[in-house]
Amino acid sequence: MALSKITNGGVTGISIDSSGQVLLSVIPYMQMKCTDGTSFLKNSSGIVRFNNVIASQGITLDTSTYKFQVPVTGLYHFSGAVRWDNGSSYLWWTVVDGSLTQVQTGSLVLNNGNSTSFITSAGSFIAPLTASTDYQIQFGDGANNTANLDATGQTFMSIYLVGAS
Repeated sequence: MALSKITNGGVTGISIDSSGQVLLSVIPYMQMKCTDGTSFLKNSSGIVRFNNVIASQGITLDTSTYKFQVPVTGLYHFSGAVRWDNGSSYLWWTVVDGSLTQVQTGSLVLNNGNSTSFITSAGSFIAPLTASTDYQIQFGDGANNTANLDATGQTFMSIYLVGAS
């Protein structure tokens, strides 16, 4: 018999049984990619235009606003790769809510160093998310010029629930 449940809208995401075992009846996840290139200027930021859902269970993505929502409040693991070009010293990403406020402290720096051609950077982090709240992936650049995310679909993100917050 479950001692504790984390639910939203009648859907149980996490239960803890009488022995303290954490049971994940439904693990929300989403894999998405950007097939529409994004450009941004030095020391600015923008929203990654994730517009293609590869697979999903419970997490929804609006492919026209690039906003996603999770069904259960908890800690979510984000893992992704970004292919980008131009001589950027670094690229960073963070999770923001509907008012563009970061939900975790700091940003994840994806690359350190310069390149004059395409680079693929990867990284991961954990952030607390609240059910039924709009979120987006924001990014920025440390270069002296315009940088571009690759428009050929080589920018990916996976999100999945790892525990209660």
